[in-house]
Amino acid sequence: MPRTADHDERRRQVAEALLRTIARKGLAATTFADVADELGSSVGLVQRYFRSKSDLLRFGVEHLYQRGAERIDAVERVAPVRHHMFRIAHTLLPLEERRRELTVWLEFLPTAVRDPEMAELHGTTTRTLVEGLAEGFEAAQRLGELSSDLDPRAEAAALVALADGLTLHQLATPDLFDDATAERVLRRHFDRLFAATTENT
Repeated sequence: MPRTADHDERRRQVAEALLRTIARKGLAATTFADVADELGSSVGLVQRYFRSKSDLLRFGVEHLYQRGAERIDAVERVAPVRHHMFRIAHTLLPLEERRRELTVWLEFLPTAVRDPEMAELHGTTTRTLVEGLAEGFEAAQRLGELSSDLDPRAEAAALVALADGLTLHQLATPDLFDDATAERVLRRHFDRLFAATTENT
């Protein structure tokens, strides 16, 4: 058991070193040697856990998505549902420690277009996120917080698209989309989404 735990912890450390290196150098320029230097170890040690750069990158993406899922799971479940949903959406923006993670995520996205395995991983993760948000919107409808005329899945997909768009612009055009602006846009989206029900109560 301890040996398994040590193995998993070492793989996690390699993944963290990979993400730090990609955030600094970019995906195309990152090599096994770079990751080993960041980790403070030998190339041989990195290759002991990952035989190819493709294996290493896939694990890095999985690690990245897992951290995002853990962050969402850590959001406190509080009423009303609207506030809970906003807190979840807020974790999708590149704020504080998420900035580096989402910088790396933007580096990985082109591989999801070309690489079937990466595309499957990205698609599965995105579908899980959309389905989870849709369930939240359905709960808001049952409690009368959200109009029954809205399509929960369509609104969930729209929210993910909005968060992804804000992420792109926060990282690429921060002079136009600083953190405060992104948070304000997200909050206004929720205001409009829940406005009809609010006006009728």
